[in-house]
Amino acid sequence: MKYRLLDRQGSKRLILVFAGWGMDPDVFAHLHHEGYDTAMVWDYRDFGIDWSVLDGYSEICVIAWSLGVYAATMACHGIESRITLRIAVNGTTWPVHDSLGIPKAVYEGTASTLDDRRLQKFFRRMCGDRESYAHFCERAPGRPVGELVDELNAIWPQPVLANPQVEGWDRAYIGRADAIFPAVNQQRAWDTAGVPVTALDAPHYIDLQRIIDHAVIHKDLAARRFGERRASYEKHARVQRRIVEALDSSIRRHRIDEHLSVSGHAVLEIGCGTGLLTRRLLEYVQPGALHLWDIAPDAFTVPGATFRSCDAELAITRTLPERFDAIVSASTVQWFNSPRRFIAECGRVLRPGGWLVLSAFAKGNLEEVAQATGRSLPLLPAEEWRGMVPAGFEIIEFTCNTAELVFDSPVDVFRHLQLTGVNGLGSYSGSALRKAIDNYPMRLDGRYYLTYKPFILIARKKR
Repeated sequence: MKYRLLDRQGSKRLILVFAGWGMDPDVFAHLHHEGYDTAMVWDYRDFGIDWSVLDGYSEICVIAWSLGVYAATMACHGIESRITLRIAVNGTTWPVHDSLGIPKAVYEGTASTLDDRRLQKFFRRMCGDRESYAHFCERAPGRPVGELVDELNAIWPQPVLANPQVEGWDRAYIGRADAIFPAVNQQRAWDTAGVPVTALDAPHYIDLQRIIDHAVIHKDLAARRFGERRASYEKHARVQRRIVEALDSSIRRHRIDEHLSVSGHAVLEIGCGTGLLTRRLLEYVQPGALHLWDIAPDAFTVPGATFRSCDAELAITRTLPERFDAIVSASTVQWFNSPRRFIAECGRVLRPGGWLVLSAFAKGNLEEVAQATGRSLPLLPAEEWRGMVPAGFEIIEFTCNTAELVFDSPVDVFRHLQLTGVNGLGSYSGSALRKAIDNYPMRLDGRYYLTYKPFILIARKKR
């Protein structure tokens, strides 16, 4: 495989794109996402690569397209510990398979008859329509046909992984009009693997920038927004205060407070922020037993608690097994690139009998803002959150609620967002803000609502 850095921002975070068959860096040179460098790997005539080129990156998000999905499955072992997000786009871990990948006859026919004319015919089918094909031709790869045939033959009929490891994939995007990897085969492959699927009205050649913008969290921006609004957060974050009250009530109702108060038990809070939940925990956690993690270096600290400024999504992967007796978090994990992997890691670092206590937001949260701006976090449906709980846990409580704040004008809504920092998707100013205000939905009562979709998940690791 070959590697090239496409967009350098000086970040410690990287979006690593595994391109499809026949591609080169010209095809994806435009990709960009704030807060991340962007790089690409291509040319699958062999799967060897020196991953030392990525030594400077602490977090890697993998976006794999087409045959790049299989390549990522084969090649990512050397960077596994730093990968938080894996997104598959119009591909499966089975490159050649009559029901789970590209049908064998189609694949072998392409490899045996490929020439310049047939390559252009393939590209046209890949793009789906004339407009997309014309757009693709502006940045089309320039690799020789003989090299592309060698790439196909290196993947098949070479031995394919008997049972590809797909557990690490967070989501698969499928183009309904994919004429290369049949959409029905993709759906079947990911259903078999238990990977959530998002279907798009798109051909095989898909807008990766759109997927990256939606799926990859700008963590540094989110941290900066909260940091800037720390002084005003607690006064204006009414819903978040209610969530903490509900979480604390659940902790007491299930008598988890008694568990947390046992001498020698270690408690980890993820995203301590301004200390809304921390102050509650201090009422029953033993002095010195509370560990606070937050991405912001100036988050809430208190004597007797150990504070660590870190990206918890990465830090937990480097934590010793069975380190904590409880992990608690309020309104934080929706900002992680892969909540699924984070919760799995919680299962690893909790001791038998330990508690996972968290709240976050489900799909539909701030839906009015999404309608007005066209931007939203990649929030998951509530049942997907429930389904993330590892097999070795017993779910004690899973409750979903809807909370609405009412405002007299859209300006008041965006002022609220600014004062709390809860929307880390970017700034609203000038014409963009005016457009968002004009598009903000008004209810029949003439007022403007902001809808939150919080849930509480409490699970206990079996002894």
